[in-house]
Amino acid sequence: MELPIQIEAISIARAANAAHYEYLATVRKRTEEIQLDHELWRKAVEEFREAYAKEDDAFKRYRASDHTAALQQADEERDRLYASLRDTIKAYAKFPIAETAQHAEPLLKVIKNYKISTRENYMKESGLIDNMLQDLLQYERQLNRLGLLIVANQLKAKNDEVRQLIANRNDERSEQVLGELKAARAVSDEAYAAVVFYTNAYFALNPDRREAADLVKRMAEDLDYFRRHAMSNPNANKGKKQDGNEPAQDDTAPTE
Repeated sequence: MELPIQIEAISIARAANAAHYEYLATVRKRTEEIQLDHELWRKAVEEFREAYAKEDDAFKRYRASDHTAALQQADEERDRLYASLRDTIKAYAKFPIAETAQHAEPLLKVIKNYKISTRENYMKESGLIDNMLQDLLQYERQLNRLGLLIVANQLKAKNDEVRQLIANRNDERSEQVLGELKAARAVSDEAYAAVVFYTNAYFALNPDRREAADLVKRMAEDLDYFRRHAMSNPNANKGKKQDGNEPAQDDTAPTE
């Protein structure tokens, strides 16, 4: 006899913190949308929701930082300074007065060599701008003649500020908070495995129950998406600028 489709039992423990959290949020949503009429299943789901609530609390404490708003503002100011410097150098390189254009040529070469994108994560952009400025400030005379030395120095100061804010944020993420999140994740993993087990078992014994078929189908699809995207690339679900300003053990890496 052919068994009905099952939710694959895989380990989600190696997922990045953010991906792990988001996936379990999806599982929680599915078990709210579709209810199975079985005592053991309901008990497993209740324990899973309690475990997820604790992970939710730990994850929020882990991500919270008094420096977040200041970091975002400093980064935006840095991006504007960089864009202004870059665009002005490009404009001067096309200036109809040859002497002015010649002053801009070596500066434009430096800008092109680095090809900095303001959509990079905070730490990577900070490193690129720091290296670029070291090269650019070798042409202090040309920058001064074009009135851009003050802009380059302002960019350096703002880049240093961003780097300090990154360090301040990372210092707040203590081992204690990381330990709490790791422990909460472990409990969530066990509770999630129990939900998968009882959902599969219920459907295997009741293949004609539409709600069971729907729940298994949706959870299997969610798991497949999670495995293909989050597990293969923990940074895939980031926004405009990644919080990739962290040390190796962060929300972009497994807690293990």
